[in-house]
Amino acid sequence: MDVSLLRLDATALALLGHDVALIPDSALANPTPCEGWTVADLIRHMNERHEAVNRTVLPPLDAESDDPREDFARITARWLAAAERTGPTLDLPGRGPTPTDRVLGIHFVDMLVHRWDLAAALRTALVVPGRLTDAALPLARANTAPDSPLNGPGGVYRRPVAEDPGGSAMDAVVALLGRNPRWSPPDR
Repeated sequence: MDVSLLRLDATALALLGHDVALIPDSALANPTPCEGWTVADLIRHMNERHEAVNRTVLPPLDAESDDPREDFARITARWLAAAERTGPTLDLPGRGPTPTDRVLGIHFVDMLVHRWDLAAALRTALVVPGRLTDAALPLARANTAPDSPLNGPGGVYRRPVAEDPGGSAMDAVVALLGRNPRWSPPDR
């Protein structure tokens, strides 16, 4: 396993975990750029996907709380523990054996983009360290290459949207994963 990928992933999770912990109750129903999902739905989705992989390496989680924010830190800590214990491949539910480095590269980019999703939904500024976007952009390009099974129908991403040549590296990552970097929630 590429330890630098694990470090990048852990950093993205730490930043996202901080953001999740600070979400006020009043914002849980806010819409997100993920069509049809609220902030609470997005956090639950991340928790469920993490735990599905965690259970392939670790014993099942005892119990979850009623608040997905409370579970996020515990579940993502388990994700990192599972990643550290795995070998060169990880047996993903529904996908089978997958190179661990590939899983970490996809996950790292996903966590940065989900962090962007939350910032957009909450109308907060998103600060991403340059070293993270510098690492994420080539991974996002590889993850969403035209022949990638991750794109479009049956994939986990919507088709990439056109990148703005004047946009930031994070805007490009967001666009590659099928989101409009200029998305904002409807006025309430």
